[in-house]
Formats: sequence, structure tokens, C-alpha cells
Amino acid sequence: MTRFHLELIFAGLVFLVGATGVYGATALDTGWGANGPQAGFFPFRVGLILMAASALVMAQAVASRAALGHIAITDRAGMKRVLGFGLPIIGLVLLAQWLGLYVAMALYLLFTIRFTGKRPWHTALGVALGVSIVTFLVFESWFQVPLLKGPLEIMLGLG
Repeated sequence: MTRFHLELIFAGLVFLVGATGVYGATALDTGWGANGPQAGFFPFRVGLILMAASALVMAQAVASRAALGHIAITDRAGMKRVLGFGLPIIGLVLLAQWLGLYVAMALYLLFTIRFTGKRPWHTALGVALGVSIVTFLVFESWFQVPLLKGPLEIMLGLG
């Protein structure tokens, strides 16, 4: 299987996820009400963004089809790259169930930036904390959309 085929398959899957989100959001109000965004406002727009991004990935893959040659994940190096990308994301999802989304996100970013990106600890820590804090402020404070909390957020009175 070539990288071109993989790009098309995954872009198609992301497009379907976006289309499902848009379809589901249309059962709700997708506009802006007197009290702020309605229930379907964010899912509808996120779905549209996913659909647009996947369409761009498909177009880019078609435009550069010749450059997207064979990809080998059957050898040790290819499998290591795939696992190096996929296992931390699975870890993020699992940790979020016990630690909450913000702590799990900070840990994911910290270790991914440090070990995969090979950046210094201070850079990884700054990005991890910065992104988690900004995400908290945007969702919890500004949009008042509660996300998954863990014991740390509850202990700090943020839950």
C-alpha cells in the first residue's frame, strides 16, 4: 500500500467523522443565542473544519501523488515510527479518564515534545503548561464548556 492510498483512506475517515458531527449538530440549534453559543454551535463548526481539512489533504495527496511512494511499516523502523505516534495518543486518552483532560494533555505534550521532538525540558514544559492553561481558559472560562476533570482540578477547586 502506498502513502497516497493511506492519505486518501485517512482523509476519507476524517471527512466522515466531520460529516457525522455536522449531521448530528443539525438536530440542535447551531447558531448563537442570547446566552451565547447554542448546543450545536461548536460541533457543527468543528465538523465543517474537519471536512474542509480532509478535503485539502485529499487534494494535496492527488497533486503530489508521484512523490507519495511506497511506505513500509512492516520493517522495524517503520513500526517504531507508527507506535511512537500512536501509543502516546492512546496513553493520552487513557490518562484523561483518571487524571482529567488538562493534566493528561499537559503530560502528553511534555513527553511528546521532549522525547519525540527532542526539545529541551524547559521548552516542552512551557508549551505543555501554556497549551493546557489556554485550553482551560478558552473552554471553561470563556465558553463555559466543561471538559473532563480529574482529581487535580477538583482539588484545586476548578472542577
